[in-house]
Amino acid sequence: MKLNSFRDKDRTHLRDFLSLGLVDASWLPRLVPEHAARLQQLIDDPDG
Repeated sequence: MKLNSFRDKDRTHLRDFLSLGLVDASWLPRLVPEHAARLQQLIDDPDG
């Protein structure tokens, strides 16, 4: 749901998940392409 909405507060939560190791690049193949692209964007540039 966080990747679907992708609001600022959702991106903040996703950054937290990434920093805690709860989500990482291994999730990308399991996601639909639009969500995978959004997660990759946060992985590549967490501050952007």
